[in-house]
Amino acid sequence: MSKRPAAVDETWLRTQAALGTLLARVTPWLLDLGNWIFGALIAFSLVILGAMLTVGPVDRAVLVATAAFALALPLDVAGFVLLRIAVDMKKVDLETVATAAFVEAGFTSEEVGQALDPRESEQKRTRKVLLYSYNLLGLTALLTLVGMTAALWHMAWWIGVGFAAMLLLSLSIVGGALTTYKTRRAVRPAK
Repeated sequence: MSKRPAAVDETWLRTQAALGTLLARVTPWLLDLGNWIFGALIAFSLVILGAMLTVGPVDRAVLVATAAFALALPLDVAGFVLLRIAVDMKKVDLETVATAAFVEAGFTSEEVGQALDPRESEQKRTRKVLLYSYNLLGLTALLTLVGMTAALWHMAWWIGVGFAAMLLLSLSIVGGALTTYKTRRAVRPAK
């Protein structure tokens, strides 16, 4: 088995450091964006679910729409709460507070264990919350789209198909725009 050159390991370490720094810089934006999206999905689900409940179970499309929005709503609330907790927890370092509480109760710091670096523990906590929240966001967005398509299908099948087609077209346009987007300056490795 051949050993990797040191330059590859050094490049990998620098890449990891750069990605960590990038994530730390965009985290506040991701938290705010998630809050806005979850809030909008909650409001949208409540409005559509209210309308679906007044219609009643007249056909399968209405049942599917009602079920999809009903399943999405608790997940939206959970994602919103997770993101709010992540933002609020930045104000409190639980590890340091817990360690101080045990030391004040008579334990030594060696018995309690050293608390993690507050910045490091905050970053780990925030990454986990973002991972869970954005997974919830993907699931709730899918449920919301299924519910919306079913609600439109109830009106006429071709409206649901048209909605699904426009959704795919919109996603491909956004994907195309993002792939052609160029940064202001090229990233060049240091020599």
